[in-house]
Amino acid sequence: MPTDLSRIAVIGCPGSGKTVFSDKLGQITNRAVVHLDKELWQPNWTMPSYEERQAMHQALIAPDSWIIDGMWMSHLDDRLTRATTVFFLDYKRSVCFWRMLKRRYKNAGKQRNDMASGCIDRLDSDFVRYIWNFRKKTRPTLQTKLASHPQVQVVTLNSPKQANKLLKLASQVGLEQALLQFAN
Repeated sequence: MPTDLSRIAVIGCPGSGKTVFSDKLGQITNRAVVHLDKELWQPNWTMPSYEERQAMHQALIAPDSWIIDGMWMSHLDDRLTRATTVFFLDYKRSVCFWRMLKRRYKNAGKQRNDMASGCIDRLDSDFVRYIWNFRKKTRPTLQTKLASHPQVQVVTLNSPKQANKLLKLASQVGLEQALLQFAN
């Protein structure tokens, strides 16, 4: 049975590489990527109201084709209702933590292309705790949400090596064929 790759959500702990993975998927599939942090934050780390974010999110998931990178658990159920395929970057805490530190060092005081205007890369204790506790506190809820959307094909990648292998194969044979081969 063919895989429906029309609406792809990429989720995982901060530091797992969702943005890089999504951008590579976009290049392979020749599709634009939506970075939720860029769309749902307002300039200078201003948080819109839940209602404003909900309206923005609904507009982002309305099209028939998309690749969306980001968690935003407050809007995940709606995204999963529309998604056809989810890539869950389910990496160890140490991997995500190390990557977060590396990203912070690399981007200190800089504007990342996947963030809203004026949202300079930062690191605070709440964010560090969120990453440190992700597998224990957030992952079980995430897995429950995924299980409650059985219509969605979930591709769980357990390491950067596994993700890179899939992306390399997809760049050679196409994403659908790569997923068929990858599953075997």
